[in-house]
Amino acid sequence: MTSNLCPATRERWKAAKKAAAAAEESARTRTFRDFVSTELNRPSSIGRVSKILRRMEGAVPESRPGQAISGDCGKLAIEDRAKANAFVRTYAAVSKQVRCPKRDRPVKKELVSLRDNGCTCLDTKEEACAPFSMKEMEAQIRVLKSRKAPGPDQVCTEHLRHLGPTAKAVLLRLINQTWADATIPSAWRRATIIPILKTGKNPQSVTSYRPIALTSHVAKLAERMVGARLSQIAEARNLIPAEQVGFRRGRSVEENLGRLVQTVQDGWNRPRPAGRPTEGKTAEKFALVAYDFSRAYDKIDHRMLQLKLLRLQLPLCMVNWIFQFLRDRRARVEVNGCLSEERPFRAGLPQGSVLAPTLYTLWSADLVSDLRSVPGTSVFMYADDTATLSNSCRMETARERAQIAADTMVRWANRWKMVIAGEKTQALVLSQWPHDAKDFQIKVAGTSVKGSPHLRLLGVTFDRLLHFGEHCKNLRRKVKPRTAQLRKLTGRSWCLQEAQLRTVANGFVRGALEYAAAAWLPAASEAHVELIERELRAAARAVTGCTASTPTAPLMAEAGIPPARVRCPALAARMVGLAASLPGDDPLHAVGEMHVAPRLRTTTGWRDVGHRALAWTGAADVEVEGRPTKTIPPWDHHGEAVTFCLDVGPGGQRAAPAHIRRGAAKATLEHLPPRATWIWSDGSAEGGVSQGGGGATITFPSGETREVRVPAGQLCSSTRAELCALKAALNAIRDADADIADDPIVICTDSQAALRMLESGASSQTTHLGISIWEDLLALSSRGSPIRLQWVPAHCGLRENERADELAKEASGLPQEAAATDVRTLTKAVARCASHRWRQEWPSSFFKDIMRDRMPAPLNNLDRDAAVNVHQLRAGHWGRSEQYLHRIGRRPIPTCQQCNLKACPAARCIVCREGADTPEHVLLRCPCLAGARLRLTGNIHIRPEQLKDGELVAALAAGYLRHKEPLTGLQAGPSRP
Repeated sequence: MTSNLCPATRERWKAAKKAAAAAEESARTRTFRDFVSTELNRPSSIGRVSKILRRMEGAVPESRPGQAISGDCGKLAIEDRAKANAFVRTYAAVSKQVRCPKRDRPVKKELVSLRDNGCTCLDTKEEACAPFSMKEMEAQIRVLKSRKAPGPDQVCTEHLRHLGPTAKAVLLRLINQTWADATIPSAWRRATIIPILKTGKNPQSVTSYRPIALTSHVAKLAERMVGARLSQIAEARNLIPAEQVGFRRGRSVEENLGRLVQTVQDGWNRPRPAGRPTEGKTAEKFALVAYDFSRAYDKIDHRMLQLKLLRLQLPLCMVNWIFQFLRDRRARVEVNGCLSEERPFRAGLPQGSVLAPTLYTLWSADLVSDLRSVPGTSVFMYADDTATLSNSCRMETARERAQIAADTMVRWANRWKMVIAGEKTQALVLSQWPHDAKDFQIKVAGTSVKGSPHLRLLGVTFDRLLHFGEHCKNLRRKVKPRTAQLRKLTGRSWCLQEAQLRTVANGFVRGALEYAAAAWLPAASEAHVELIERELRAAARAVTGCTASTPTAPLMAEAGIPPARVRCPALAARMVGLAASLPGDDPLHAVGEMHVAPRLRTTTGWRDVGHRALAWTGAADVEVEGRPTKTIPPWDHHGEAVTFCLDVGPGGQRAAPAHIRRGAAKATLEHLPPRATWIWSDGSAEGGVSQGGGGATITFPSGETREVRVPAGQLCSSTRAELCALKAALNAIRDADADIADDPIVICTDSQAALRMLESGASSQTTHLGISIWEDLLALSSRGSPIRLQWVPAHCGLRENERADELAKEASGLPQEAAATDVRTLTKAVARCASHRWRQEWPSSFFKDIMRDRMPAPLNNLDRDAAVNVHQLRAGHWGRSEQYLHRIGRRPIPTCQQCNLKACPAARCIVCREGADTPEHVLLRCPCLAGARLRLTGNIHIRPEQLKDGELVAALAAGYLRHKEPLTGLQAGPSRP
C-alpha cells in the first residue's frame, strides 16, 4: 500500500505510526502504574501481586487456544474436542488396572480372610467408626481453601461456608449416610481435568501438560473428615515410619535433608585411618541414590491398597469407605470450554484428592521396613521421593550396599505393581577423596546408573563435597528473574506501598532462597553464600530504591531483609530444636544428640552452628518441649459444651478509650451465669520473649477464691505464658475439693492469640500445652459443667484482670528451670539474638549514628518519591546529591571528571556553598533548612538519632529540593542517576 506513496508522504506515515506506537506504549505504562498504585496497594491484594509476578516470570503459562497437539498414533489434534479426547485417553491409559494373576490371587485370598475378621469396632460404630459430629464438619469447613474452581457439581467452598444450620444438618446427614454403609455418590467420583502446560515443555506433546483435576468440594469435605481420623490413627499407632516426612503434621522436607547432610559430615569427621580402615571408627564414604517412581500415584492397585490398610489393622468400616471412594472413578478433560468423552480411571489415587498423600505414606510404609534391613543404609522419604544413603569406610563396600538397596527397591516395586524409572534415577558419591567418584555405577531396574557431579533431591542440588555451589547458582538463576519482575512494580514516583513490597520481597525472593536452608546453608562455603547475598541485596534495592553503591548494612536494614549470614544461626537453631523435640527413636533425634569431634575445618553443619547460636542466646541448657506423638481423637464429641467468644462488641476495639472498653466488657459479662466458677488468667513475659509467668484468680460458686502462679519458661512468648496460666487454673479446678458439678465455668483472658489457637479444636492442637488444656476442658465438661472461654480487653480497669496481671508478673520471678520451651519460641529467641549481634557489628557510618542498633520502621505513610529520598539519605548515598553524582561521573567539571573527594568544587552544595551536599550536610547542617528544622523539631541543631523519624527526613528532603530546584538549571546533566 505504501509503495505508491511519495517519499514525503511515506515519511509522514512512518512518523505517525511511531507516534501512535509511542502513545499506545505511554497509555499502557500509565494504566499499569495506576493499577499497581491503586488496585494492588491493598492488604488483601498480596495474592494478586504474587500471581502477577509469577505470570510475568513465566511460571503461569498463558493459554494457547490454537495450539495443535499430538494425539493417537502421532496424529495432530487441532480442534478443541479432539485435543480433549486425546488428553483423556492418555490419562486413562496411565491409570488402568494391570492384571497379574500370580500376584492378584494371593491378594484376593488374604483380603477375604481379613474381611471375615470384621471391624475393630465390633459393629458398635464407636470411636473411629462413629458418625461424624457437627463440630468435626465445621472444623473441616473452616480449613477448606477458598477461591478454588468447583468440580462437575458446581458447588464451591464459599457455598459450604454460607450454609445455615438446617442445610448443615442435611449435609452432615448425607456424609454420615455414606460413612455408615460405604456408598459413595457418583458425583463425588467424577472429575473435570484441565491440562496446564509445564514451564519450558513442548506444547505439542500431550505429556508436556500437567493434569489438574477439579473434583466435588462436598467430596473434599468428606475426605477431610475421614482423613483427619485416618491421620490420627496413623500417628497414634506409629504406622508411618519416621523416615517418611511427607504430608505429616509438623514435619518437613528440611528435616530429611538436614539429617542427610549432618550424617555425611559426621562420617567425614571420623578419624582418618592410620592403616586399614575400620567400619564405624574411621572416616566414611557415602553413595547417595535418588529413585524416581514412574507415575507413583497413578499406578496404585486399589485391592492391594485395601490389603495394606487392613494389614495395618485400620478399622474395616474406614477401609471399606476409602475403597469405594477410589472405585469406578471417571473423568473428562476440558480444553477451552470443550469437554471430552468420559473415561474410567481404574487404578491410582485421584489427582487433587485430600486423602491421596496420607494413603500413599501408608502404602509405602513397608518399603522403609525393607530398606532398613540393608546394612549401612539410611532411608529418606518425602511422599514418593525416595533416596538411600549407603556408607562404609571403603567406597567399594558403599557401592555394594547401594546396589543391594536398589535391588530391594526394585523387588518391592515389582511385588506391588509399581515401576521404577531407572533412566531418571540419580547417583552421587559423597567423599573427601576425588578418586572415589570415578567409575561409580549401579544397576536399577536393568538400567545402568552412573555417578554424576551433582544430584538434585527434594529441590536441593548436592555436590560431592557438600559445598552447595551448584545449588546456590541454581537459586540465583531462579531468583534473578523474580527480582527483575519485582523492580517492574516499582518506580521513583509510583510503587506498591512499602509494607506490600517488604512482604512480597520476603516471600517471593527471600522465601525461595531460604527453601530448606537450615539443612544446607550452614554447610555452604562463604563464596557460595555470597551469591545468595547478592540477590538479597538486589531485592532490598527494589524495595528501598537505594543506589547500587549503598553499603550492605544500611541497605538491608532499610529494606527489613536480614542477610543470609544473619538468618543462618536461627535456621540452624530451629533444626536443633526440631531434632530435640522428636521422640528418641526418630533418626533425626539421634543425629541431633550425637557429638562428633570436628576433624575437617571446612565442614560445618547445622548442629554445630545451632548449638553455638543457642549458647549466644543463653539457651544452651533450656529444655525443649517434646513434639506430641498422640493427639485428641477428632471423634471425641465431649467438646460440644465448650464454647468460645472472642468479642465484646464494638466498644472492645483496641483504639477505643479504656472506659469504653471496660463498659463493653462488663456489659458482656453481665449476661453470663452469676453462679459459676470464674477464672481470670493472664500471662507475662519480659519484652514478650523471656522470663515468662502465668497467673490466675479462681472464684468458686461458694465464694471461695484461689490464686495461682506458675513459671512459663526462661524463653517464653506472651501467648505461651497465657496458656500456662490457663493450664494451671484448670489443674487447680480439677484438683479442688469444691463441688462444682453442673455449675458453668467461665474463663476470661485478654489473649486473643491463645483463644484462637484453642478454638481451632481439640484434635487440631499441635503442642503438649494445647492438648493438655483441651484434655482438662473435656474432662470438666464431661462432669456436666458447660465451659465458656471469653476474651476481655486488656488494661482497661477490670479489677480481676488487673489482679491476674499482677500474679503473672510475680510468677515471672519464680525459678524457670523446670519449664520447657517450644521450638518456635526458641527459634525466635535465636533470631532476635542474631539480629542484635548483626546490628551491633554495623560499621561506623551516618546510618549507625541515626539508628544506633535499631531497625528502621517501614515508611507506610509516605509516597514513593519521598520514601526513596528517606532511604537514600539515611543510608548515606543520595541520588540527588551533587557530591554523589560527581562521584559516579554524572557531574563532571572541566578540572575534575570524577572523584570521591568531598572537598572537590563539583561536590559543593549549590544552595549554601559551604561544603559537600552529603546527607549529613543536608539534614544536619545546611543553613537553608535551619527554619525547617526549628519548625519541625524546635531546634535548628538536631541530633542524628532524631532522623529515625521518616516523616522528618522526608520533610527536610522536600525543603532542600525546593531550595535547590531554581539553582539546578545552572548545573548540566540529569538530576539523578
